[in-house]
Amino acid sequence: MAGTEKSPVTWVVVFLVIAVIGFADAVYLTASHYIGGLLTCAVVEGCDEVAMSEYATIGPFPVALGGALFYAVMLIWGVVWLDTRKSGLFRLMPYITVPAFLFSMWLMYAMFFLIQALCIYCLISATTTTLLMLLSFRFRWRI
Repeated sequence: MAGTEKSPVTWVVVFLVIAVIGFADAVYLTASHYIGGLLTCAVVEGCDEVAMSEYATIGPFPVALGGALFYAVMLIWGVVWLDTRKSGLFRLMPYITVPAFLFSMWLMYAMFFLIQALCIYCLISATTTTLLMLLSFRFRWRI
């Protein structure tokens, strides 16, 4: 049906909502790391095992901090597009979202096969990263 295509603004708002969810998730994990508290994990068990594993940090920094930075960049990118409507902003986005997705998939592999525990926060992050990557390709070709 012609005319049912959502406007670019609608898609960017969806993108921003997903980025906010990812950002909140990553900030919670980062704060938990630095505070040293146990994660509240009601849906699945194993969040603490994953969060305290050797795969949860790169040197002294929690992986979630990198996630928070990634989501912050995505938020800024989306807000700048809403302000300027310059389509060129999204042409480079897959160069950031694809590596983030691949790193997220590595972390999912580590969680499932190396740590053998589940973390709902990690699953949320993997889902949001995947959705942002897919939307970045949509934006690259349609905005």
